Amino acid sequence: MTAAPPPPLGLAVIGHVNHGKTALVRALTGMETDRLPEEKARGLSIALGFAFREDPDGDVDFLDAPGHEDFIRAMVMGAAGARAVLLVVSAVEGFGRQTREHLRIASLLGLRDGLVAVTKADLVPPEARTDLRARLMAELEESFLATAPVVFCSAVTGEGLGTLNREIHALALRTPPPERLPGAFLPLDRVFSLAGTGTVVTGSLQGGDLEVGDEAVLEPSGRTVHLRQLQVHGQAVPTAPAGGRAAAALRGVSPDEVRVGEVLCSPGSFPPTVRVDLEVDLSPEAARPLRSGDEVRVLWGARQDLARARLIGGAPLEPGSSGLVQLRFSGPVPAHAGQRLLLRRPSPAGTLGGGRVLDPVAPQLRARTLEARRDLLLAVVQGGLEDIAAALAGRDGGAVSVAEAACLSRAPIEEVRSRLAERLVRLDDGLFAQESAVEAAAQAYLDRLADAHRAQPTRAFVALGALRGGLQRILSRDLIAHVEGRLVAEGGIRIVRGQAALKDHDPFAALSPAQLSRLGEIETALREGGMNPPDAAGLVAEGESAVLLGLLVESGRLVSLRNHALRQTLVFHIEALDAALSDLEAAFPPPAEFTTGEARAALSTSRKFIVPALEFLDSRGDTVRRGDSRQVVTQRKRFGTPPIPH
Repeated sequence: MTAAPPPPLGLAVIGHVNHGKTALVRALTGMETDRLPEEKARGLSIALGFAFREDPDGDVDFLDAPGHEDFIRAMVMGAAGARAVLLVVSAVEGFGRQTREHLRIASLLGLRDGLVAVTKADLVPPEARTDLRARLMAELEESFLATAPVVFCSAVTGEGLGTLNREIHALALRTPPPERLPGAFLPLDRVFSLAGTGTVVTGSLQGGDLEVGDEAVLEPSGRTVHLRQLQVHGQAVPTAPAGGRAAAALRGVSPDEVRVGEVLCSPGSFPPTVRVDLEVDLSPEAARPLRSGDEVRVLWGARQDLARARLIGGAPLEPGSSGLVQLRFSGPVPAHAGQRLLLRRPSPAGTLGGGRVLDPVAPQLRARTLEARRDLLLAVVQGGLEDIAAALAGRDGGAVSVAEAACLSRAPIEEVRSRLAERLVRLDDGLFAQESAVEAAAQAYLDRLADAHRAQPTRAFVALGALRGGLQRILSRDLIAHVEGRLVAEGGIRIVRGQAALKDHDPFAALSPAQLSRLGEIETALREGGMNPPDAAGLVAEGESAVLLGLLVESGRLVSLRNHALRQTLVFHIEALDAALSDLEAAFPPPAEFTTGEARAALSTSRKFIVPALEFLDSRGDTVRRGDSRQVVTQRKRFGTPPIPH
């Protein structure tokens, strides 16, 4: 099987205006990146230009960024699709103001490798190059290009181009592959129409591959489109690989419905958001600190958006420092974890710093959860799945979401699921928990149940709704469900009809001899009443009798039923209802059917009692109703009721 070719290397060509970037790219590729009439007339790049060089060891996409300070957005657009830089410096003029600005922006956008091309070398004498190199190295000393190769070259004479080509080849081989994302993410830097093709969009493809025929979504508009055709380097291809330039012909949308700055992406992979949490590195050259409430201009991919900053930590960020920040946008924006961006002040315009998205779909910050949020984001900064899982568990009552852990750690979801399964307890396919958290949750469940029994020792059970509701203040709902099931399976608790009790809880032990005697009297009266039981209200008229009646119901000896037509609550002994089922089966052996009136006559009772009794047998699955008739389904084996301790 032939190995897939390596992804193209996106190489941002940056530097000061008129230092020869476009001429150098033309000399290296034979392609013209100045394509606009205005650019050709002025001899000045004003938009991002593209060229490429094919290589069996990895193609190179040259992203020619405008050097003029008025076109910072286009420069950021080029750097955002790159994994390395080619810094162009004129041998005649040396470092210019935009050389430093472009280098600083590239660093703020997370670029960490590249080359230095000293152009127009034919215009300086050879003996001057030693001093020129020394000055260049001094300028680069504090940058990520401090140890990068420096090549003197000329687009006019061809000097040094062979050496530069070899260095670019070596750079492509050593540059790490592009980061994989949950799906394809294509920031659109051009939108146009071609006769016979329709709407065409281009960009630097990130995250995942695109395939002809795929369904895709334009975010943040949410429009669904289909990929009619794909091109890479001018050639139609069935698959466009992540990491390089791609053009896509879209079906289902007209050119005026698509905007530069939108993102073409895999459906459901990058939901639009109005809040993004990020780590910010403030530039040492920033004019003033960044404070909560400041408006900032965000340049990322092919987009620029305005947002309000809120610092996650309170204190202003001083120039040269780093911190956690949440950006709030006025409308939804597409983003992905790990995405790099540039922050600038809207007025007066100036670069503030760079940022890296930690959580692309961030929750609203709240004072009571701010510390937990900070801990989680610090774990994301450190980048370890184990730390992220621990922070998620701390925030979410012990539960760890596989999807969120994958998003924050920027790892494939199946890989995250597999790694979490090695060290955590599975709650369900999408949730895990630490064993210590499960044990602590189980103990909390038992403690809460024991507290309820101590508070009301004569109650046989505790309502599950109240029990779970109290635990949800400290534990996740899913973790509660897991430990509840485990405790039932292990025999630590009993759950009956929406109520829970400790396995060894005995409410009768809390009763006095007189109460036990009275309890026996109540039960005897209702047992002897059979299907015509006495009025429960008359049985509970004295003192604690109501508590005793409730205890008998909770213990399962008595059953409280509602006659909705008469708006009455009736109480039967369970043995009476079991006996009624046996009598009905004898009188109407399956598959014989019977009406309510026939059942009333067979059991010698009244309509007041027969209707709720039959509804109870229906709910228990002993009888089944078909219109106005019923049929006995089965006679389950009965063991009677346990005796009341005396």
